[in-house]
Amino acid sequence: MQKKLMYFEIAGILFIVIMSVFMQNLLELSGHTLIGVMFGSVNDSIWEVEKTLLLPYLLWAGIELLCVKVPFRKFVVAKSVSLWSFCLSYAALCLLYSLTGAQAHFLPEFTAALICCTLALFISYRLTVGNTNCEVLFYPAFFMLLLFVVMYCSLTPFPMHNYLFMDRATGLYGIIPENFDKGAVYLDSFFSLNYS
Repeated sequence: MQKKLMYFEIAGILFIVIMSVFMQNLLELSGHTLIGVMFGSVNDSIWEVEKTLLLPYLLWAGIELLCVKVPFRKFVVAKSVSLWSFCLSYAALCLLYSLTGAQAHFLPEFTAALICCTLALFISYRLTVGNTNCEVLFYPAFFMLLLFVVMYCSLTPFPMHNYLFMDRATGLYGIIPENFDKGAVYLDSFFSLNYS
């Protein structure tokens, strides 16, 4: 079981990254329908990129649960802990990188996604096959999974107004209008910074 689970965790890195790239383009592929809004990336905020990483992570956890015979309670605890560590570490790394003020953010965020995904899957693997008695944390872990689903379903259609949810190109929140003049926003912010 340990070797099979290890192979599944390694394959999970590839699955999560490929599904994330697909889901980041899901809004355009779906023709701006509800499924594209809920599961795709509607702007270039940290949350919109992060949600396209976390949903494939949960999907892969379901595939692992069906294919590998693991203790259910231990597996739920491991996936809950690793999901929240993935969520928090990716957001922290992206926010730390944004403090540098650099404009290009694809390569550093892609690297952060790979690092956080690998770390989360390693944590999950160690908790699942380790000797720790983490089954006693099943109910809090299950509650944390439900809390994540509630957070996902509430923050996706109604994003808060902070940097984590702000489109970095336009400074807007949520779905960006199609005929939006990004140049005007850039010039407005440029002149307000230089002449204030």
